[in-house]
Amino acid sequence: MLRNHSLLWARHASGLALRQQIASKFCFPTATHSVKDIKSPTDRPITIHGHLHRKPRIHAKRTFAELRDEEGNTIQIHMAPEFTDQALIDLLASSGPEDSVVVSGKIQEKPPKKGSTATEYEVAVSHFQNLNSGGIDAAQLDKLKHANPSQIPPQFRYLQLRTPYYQNALRTRSKAVNYIRNLLIEKFNFLEIDTPLLFKSTPEGAREFLVPTRSPDRFYALPQSPQQYKQILMSSGFSRYFQIARCFRDEDLRADRQPEFTQVDLEMSFVNDKRQVMKVINSVISDLWNKVGNKPIYTLNEDSHLIRVFSDTQDPATFNPVTYEEVLSKYGIDKPDLRSSLSFVDLLNHFKPTKNSDSFGVLEACVLRHAFDPAHNYKIPRSLTSDENYKARKPIVIAIKTPEDVKQWYRKFVDKNVLQMNDHFDEHELFKKLNLAPGDILAFSSRARRSYENPTPLGRFRQISIEEFPDKWNRPIVQEDGSLEINYDRSEISVGSWVIDFPLFSPVEMESQDKDFPVYSESAIESTHHPFTMANLEDYDLLEHDPLAVRGEHYDFVLNGVEVGGGSRRIHDPLIQEYVFKSVLKINNHEQLFGHLLKALAMGCPPHAGIALGLDRLCAMLVGSQSIRDVIAFPKNQSGTDPVVESPTDVPTKTLREYYIQKL
Repeated sequence: MLRNHSLLWARHASGLALRQQIASKFCFPTATHSVKDIKSPTDRPITIHGHLHRKPRIHAKRTFAELRDEEGNTIQIHMAPEFTDQALIDLLASSGPEDSVVVSGKIQEKPPKKGSTATEYEVAVSHFQNLNSGGIDAAQLDKLKHANPSQIPPQFRYLQLRTPYYQNALRTRSKAVNYIRNLLIEKFNFLEIDTPLLFKSTPEGAREFLVPTRSPDRFYALPQSPQQYKQILMSSGFSRYFQIARCFRDEDLRADRQPEFTQVDLEMSFVNDKRQVMKVINSVISDLWNKVGNKPIYTLNEDSHLIRVFSDTQDPATFNPVTYEEVLSKYGIDKPDLRSSLSFVDLLNHFKPTKNSDSFGVLEACVLRHAFDPAHNYKIPRSLTSDENYKARKPIVIAIKTPEDVKQWYRKFVDKNVLQMNDHFDEHELFKKLNLAPGDILAFSSRARRSYENPTPLGRFRQISIEEFPDKWNRPIVQEDGSLEINYDRSEISVGSWVIDFPLFSPVEMESQDKDFPVYSESAIESTHHPFTMANLEDYDLLEHDPLAVRGEHYDFVLNGVEVGGGSRRIHDPLIQEYVFKSVLKINNHEQLFGHLLKALAMGCPPHAGIALGLDRLCAMLVGSQSIRDVIAFPKNQSGTDPVVESPTDVPTKTLREYYIQKL
């Protein structure tokens, strides 16, 4: 239902408006300026296109409104009766928020606000056209638009996208894509090549979206990534490929997942060192933050302090790598948030867990120092101990309230047969290692020596603690003068690092009645990354006898606790690739699934490596959002529905029959 203007249109008998009456909606002057172009008063009229940002305000002498242009900038407009005819005044007064309008007039200085010396401008309107009404819905949502645009109902996404935050989000995404494209082409000599979206069904981890055809038992699959096509391109003589690739995965949705998403996908041939790929990505990430986002970005130095990573420096931008074993033992997860200094203490010299110690014999602790005031009654936050926040088992969490707790915390766990003291137990050394004080929170848990839990119970505890105490345990930033700074807003900085030396394979987790400990298959294994990743040459001989001990040539880029990219050196030798398919992963129909790739590898395919960056995640971080939905124009909701166009939809039975699909 449209809001009525004071000017009512005459209509044909059919209800169609008369042509001469609606001409002003289609014939209008071209814009000469945007709001940001206005820097001084003008004697000559200018023209601006845009929307009314707020409902017009009607006063005795002047009628005011606020115009928002296509870039999201606003300026006040007003009509003064002494030089504007009454019809235009009435038209503006009857207009409403989000009406599409054209305004012409002269620029003049606004009367200064009390106590302000800033110069602001306004448009004294001599010409005003209302091109289309915003309607009742826009008027009803106007207050919400200004107070909290994220709460605008998702079916009105186009109204939400008009607001400054979302305008900036999508404009930043556009700048990021263009910058990445230009950087890869001009600086690194990559070639942009599109690969097909109609692929074949192959096991690559997540569930696929299948596309039926009008041939019985024949389906396409939408690609989860262009992985196999880009490897085939490496066998096609193109040494440096990239594309801004659309990918599809039929998986459970969260804030950082969508059924369709975008990757910055690239591959390089004749690569003999993974650092060649990492160097390209170092430049992409540092440039995005420094030049597109205009934000600092950091990595860890050898002292585990934060140092800023610049672009266009004499030395190439570098995000320092850490190994999988290191991040699991220090942080309990393969994508740690390195903005926090929280890390774990090894307690194996003092205790061993009494339960399942053969498989889960590593004992570690995490200390939240100065978490509370011991002079007051204190209860550990429920988030740290709730079953809902842990996948299965959880750590034991203790509040250190008194000097006695500092010395005696472990005794009740020994008495209850939760811990067993080792022969090397040394109470003084334990005190020194933990350095506990009243006001600390202590958590401890076991994990496997060769750990496939990700995160471990203590790793999940660390994640929750960082969320629960956002202003504590900041990792020091090294300033230009060499001093250390810890008093900063952690949410305002970004810290990146590479994680390397992942296990090439992982055992398949089995269903178990034991809720405390995961149970893994002794025979069935799967690729940790994907089956095309090459083994670390130092571990190559273990492929035959102990594949679970093999480290892969895989590398992840982790930013603020989020994996934003992953890649690897690939297996370019077809015999090794076939061995992995057949003898390690036991893929019986590997020729049917991957025969096309094996043939391409067998025809002189050079060594190659690559990576895919999650563009949606990167752009969300650039604008400071926790959700990739903010940087996607029309995202799906958590049920996989597009609320604007209401997809997916039902399909008539007649159409389904053409594709040999029968409704259940």
